[in-house]
Amino acid sequence: MSATTAKLARTHPLSQKLQKILSHTETDANAVSPAPTTAAKAAAAHTLKADLDARAMQGYRRFLRSFDSILESVNSIESELEAVNLSYAEMDERLKAAKADSASLLAQTRELKQLRRGSEILTSSTAPLSDDYFVALNRLAKISDECNTHLMNENQKADNEIIESIAIYQEKAYTRLYTWILHSQLPSFKHETPDCPPVLRKAMAALKSRPSLFQSCMQEISQTRQETVVKCFTDALTRGGPGGLPRPIELHAHDPVRYVGDMLAWLHQASVGERELVEALFFGSASANGVTVTQDDVFSTLTMGGRSQEPESVYSILDKCMERTCRPLKSRIDEVLASHQQPQSHTNSQQPSNSTPNIGRVIGESSILCVELKGLHKKAFNVFLDILGAQGLRMSAFVQKPGRDLNPPPAVKEAVLQLRELMASYESSMMVQEDASTTAEGGETGFSKILSASLDPLLDMWLKVLPLLEDLKTQYTLRTSQIESQIQAIIQEQYETVLKQSGLSPLIEAMHENLGKVPLAFVPLLDPRAISTCMSNLDVYLCTAGFDAQARLAPLLSLQHQERALEGGFSAFMATYKQFHDAVMDPENKFEFPASILRPVGEIQTLLSV
Repeated sequence: MSATTAKLARTHPLSQKLQKILSHTETDANAVSPAPTTAAKAAAAHTLKADLDARAMQGYRRFLRSFDSILESVNSIESELEAVNLSYAEMDERLKAAKADSASLLAQTRELKQLRRGSEILTSSTAPLSDDYFVALNRLAKISDECNTHLMNENQKADNEIIESIAIYQEKAYTRLYTWILHSQLPSFKHETPDCPPVLRKAMAALKSRPSLFQSCMQEISQTRQETVVKCFTDALTRGGPGGLPRPIELHAHDPVRYVGDMLAWLHQASVGERELVEALFFGSASANGVTVTQDDVFSTLTMGGRSQEPESVYSILDKCMERTCRPLKSRIDEVLASHQQPQSHTNSQQPSNSTPNIGRVIGESSILCVELKGLHKKAFNVFLDILGAQGLRMSAFVQKPGRDLNPPPAVKEAVLQLRELMASYESSMMVQEDASTTAEGGETGFSKILSASLDPLLDMWLKVLPLLEDLKTQYTLRTSQIESQIQAIIQEQYETVLKQSGLSPLIEAMHENLGKVPLAFVPLLDPRAISTCMSNLDVYLCTAGFDAQARLAPLLSLQHQERALEGGFSAFMATYKQFHDAVMDPENKFEFPASILRPVGEIQTLLSV
């Protein structure tokens, strides 16, 4: 062990404590007394064991005495429990017997509680309407029907009393429904797109059992919707939508087609919205009696108060909702018809006719709005016919002279072009179907009137001009013969000029004088040298022959006459040149190598563009 380790052992607290104990010297007398012997230890242990056994036996005896008293208590409790069980069994038998005896009474009590609760629901003015309300109302109706069935029995007095009391409850319930609809739900119909909650649909379905209340509700709803629709229509015309979009319809009043079309489109959209509202109100999935009615049954029979009501009732409601829109629509269309007196107003006359079938399918063809649209269509069509008639009178009163090109006058062209536009517009409109039905009935179609108003003035104008055609025809024949003679003279003059300027005139004259008499090669003016010189002059002339001829014919006003005179002169020249060419090429005229003397006929024709 090193010195450092020994130093740590001496200074460690545990080492110091151990050294202190080992160095302690015991001086107590009791502590240093001699230890007991082995025999003494055995006697002490035996005495201790006997003492402990005696104490244990005393504890066992006390426990047994206490257990005996507990056992007696348990036995007494057991006997008491047996007595209680017997009493419970007797009570259970009595309870079952009492329950069996009072079952019918309990059922009647529960039924009376339900009736009482239902009557409280039906008669309470503060409780909100819920499904329980309509369940109670249906239950009252069911009980009333059962009582009516039982009236055939002997106990008619009780049934009559029940029926009378139920009738009182029903009247109160229906009156509450009527009041609830008018005060709580009617204000919502003042919105442009009102909501139709299921409770309202159930309430309306329940009120059908009371036709007077139902009709009163429908009148109030129709009146409210009527005011709302006409207000929205006026706002759409003058103010536009929220925030100015869409823009007011009257901003397009300068464009009659768009102006009228936008108004009719708005009315069609509004009628569809009203139709959807009525369908949601009467044919929603919620109904008072639990029967599901879908929109496919819109045109089926409605049951109102036990009576069948045809779909005309729905059309009458929609008709009343849209009725007040007729006045602003009529006034604005009248303004359009009065301010746009052009033949193009035929489109305006067609627009009400095109919209009437679509709106009629939604709110009924016999509705006031559809009748008003038909009247506006008829009025616009008559205005259009008046415009065509006035235009025809102006056309027939002043017959325009044809131009120098003898084309139809501008008025006739405009009338024919206008008629073509009207025909195209007619084919794309709804008037085709109307005219087909009118033709089947043997009446005069709308387009036949348009044709008469458009074509009759032209026919009258032509009939007035027709007597003058005979004189014009005679003059035309005379003028034509004079023109023809003048043209022939010009052609002859043109031919002679070309023949002279080309230098062929002396050769042609010599040919005509000596042809058939002597061979042309022996004629002094027709020797090959003279012909070659003439061909050289002809080549120079052909370069400017066309321009020179056009300059001479420029005084003629008609280009057709100029072309005819030019072609006639050149054709006559080519015929003479061909005759001269054939004579030179003829072997009888004794020309040597004639092909080298003359130009071919085809080249001359090409140069003259004949």
